Amino acid sequence: MKNLVKLSILTMALGLVKPIIAAPVGEFAIANRGGSLSFLNQDSSGELSVAGDLSSTKVDEPMYVTPLGNSKGQRMIAFADRTRNLLSVVNANSKEVLSQIEISKGAFHQFSHPLVGLKVALATDIEKGMDLIEVSDSGKKLTLRHFSLPSSLDSGKPHDVVMDRKFAYLTVKGVQDTSGKKDVLLQISLKDLKLVSSKTFTEDIHLFNPVKASFFTVVEQATGNLNLIEKGTMNTLQTLKVAKGVHGITGAESGRFLFITDIDEQAGSPSVYALSVGTQGAKVMDSVALNVPTAHNIAVDDRGRTFKIVVTHSGGTATQNSVLNFSTTKGKLSLEKDIRSGTNPFGLTFF
Repeated sequence: MKNLVKLSILTMALGLVKPIIAAPVGEFAIANRGGSLSFLNQDSSGELSVAGDLSSTKVDEPMYVTPLGNSKGQRMIAFADRTRNLLSVVNANSKEVLSQIEISKGAFHQFSHPLVGLKVALATDIEKGMDLIEVSDSGKKLTLRHFSLPSSLDSGKPHDVVMDRKFAYLTVKGVQDTSGKKDVLLQISLKDLKLVSSKTFTEDIHLFNPVKASFFTVVEQATGNLNLIEKGTMNTLQTLKVAKGVHGITGAESGRFLFITDIDEQAGSPSVYALSVGTQGAKVMDSVALNVPTAHNIAVDDRGRTFKIVVTHSGGTATQNSVLNFSTTKGKLSLEKDIRSGTNPFGLTFF
């Protein structure tokens, strides 16, 4: 209980920190793994629709897309193309491609955020490790350093990644030992890209960093567990069983609310869970069924009393995404509509 009280106090305190960065553009970006990047925005009535696709550069297999911000208050987004082995940085307003850099082979999950600095962390599962890309203030110059997996973990593949201002947290999926397969979470120093510590979980975990909170989250698909992990120390603050199949996770920047997809559920069954985090830790508030199976990744616009949430439904020929609303005052989720983007909608972000 002491850890959970500490967690809540730190979360609220950090939530008051307001560095000088640009306000969000107010759009969602979806990386369609089939070969496009789609943008969704809201009209004056709050209706979310596809505004168009990125057309200023060739895109083959974008995996994930994440936000950046510079000291001049300019928003940017970054996305990695797995087939082309390129990371692109894009002006979030004009959609102009500002720069590109060759990355290690096997791009998968990535992380960046305006509150974490001008850098992108990228898990690479062919050249096994993590790329850390430093972005210049203008967005037009990129430099790359690479962290390689220790040989003891070579049976696994880097998969998901988040970071704070001091450390990256990288998952290694399917590490084989005498007891079977497991996932290992690595803590890596951003200063020298040295391994600091590690933590073991069941296979197939995913991460979310509420950037204003003192913790990040680990969800375990096999067990259905949500874990709250203290940044820096890697201490487990709480473990809560949500549902087997938990996969994609996002939430408010403050850490007060979390949203999790259940990738195993079929259409018509509860596929998205809403949780609150307070002095008693995390608890499930509501769940909602969707019209489409394979609820994969999830992103949220956490401005205002009603959040807008988008869920991608991935698959080789898939094109559907779900749009949901979450009332912060009532703690309730509701499905608004389904919306089409490009083929195989995969990673996404609000920016």
